[in-house]
Amino acid sequence: MKRTVTLAMLVGIFAIALAACSSEPKPTSTPRLTATTVVVQPTRDAQPVVPLEAELDRKTAMLLGLDLHRQLWATRPSNNYKFGFQWNVGEFAYERANVEVRVLKNELEAVLWADNAVKVDGTEAAGFDVPAEPNHDDYYTVDGLFAVIQEAIESEPARVSLGFDSAFGFPTSVVIEFPPSSEHKDISFFAAQLVAIPGPPE
Repeated sequence: MKRTVTLAMLVGIFAIALAACSSEPKPTSTPRLTATTVVVQPTRDAQPVVPLEAELDRKTAMLLGLDLHRQLWATRPSNNYKFGFQWNVGEFAYERANVEVRVLKNELEAVLWADNAVKVDGTEAAGFDVPAEPNHDDYYTVDGLFAVIQEAIESEPARVSLGFDSAFGFPTSVVIEFPPSSEHKDISFFAAQLVAIPGPPE
């Protein structure tokens, strides 16, 4: 219990630091997320995450916060779960369509089109066929998403905006943009409605 409270407090401190470090966000429409607000009163003997006299650069602060959310994610009750997911980048509509990602024993088990998936938008070439199911290679477990975010932050992005679930720490909204001269591609996604599912013993 003490570890969970400490992690929740650290996540709150990181949220304040991230707001100070990130650039102006662009207005976007977002799906309904499952994040909740956690308010933790620090105890008298609580030690600061970072010494008050320390100076953190923007990248170090973001990586520190990412690690804190990873630790919070490690407190989840099950390695069997599913969540809604949407990439906001991609040439075709089906690449940005809503999907359901299913994970069993912490391994990607299936990726299915969501009931509200918009797979075509009229910009496709004549005769274009939408795949019968999403390409599994384009999707990740939550641990995989953390790795994608870390690699992007370490690659000198121009803009970073991160949102996390306050109960379990998984990333819910991510926008990472790179300068035009960069060899890296922009990353943008939403994740929501993560729930445990029945699965094989862990």
